[in-house]
Amino acid sequence: MQHIECLQPKAVCPAAYVSALQGQPNTVEKHCWEWVRLFQRDLLDRNLPPVLISDRLNARELVKAFHAHPERKRWRQTPAPAHGAIVLMHRPGSHARAIHAGVYLDLDGGGVLHADEDAGVTFDDPASLNLRNWRTEFYVPA
Repeated sequence: MQHIECLQPKAVCPAAYVSALQGQPNTVEKHCWEWVRLFQRDLLDRNLPPVLISDRLNARELVKAFHAHPERKRWRQTPAPAHGAIVLMHRPGSHARAIHAGVYLDLDGGGVLHADEDAGVTFDDPASLNLRNWRTEFYVPA
């Protein structure tokens, strides 16, 4: 993604923001949901509550953490990606429900800003996520 400057001096420029964060590590303290909270706050002025995720959680516990959280009741699922939507991701087969999260942004044709375990913060288009075996669901927070 190329660096793009914003014309609005006080606004956060999404492209510049994404560019500056690329490669930042995904850690136990700053896992995918904490990144989603940061993206939502900085880019969309939305404050989302934390989802407590232990460093020892298995896939079943991650599913429970994402799907049983009270905040989910305030979200509306949308069949198509929308700018700012929370993207819950899962892998087919052993995981039928979300174990990873990101934010959909209408940049460079659209993509998901998320913190990958290996690459850190990255911006992936839907085709790249599909090739990496991620399936996506889109939710618009209230």
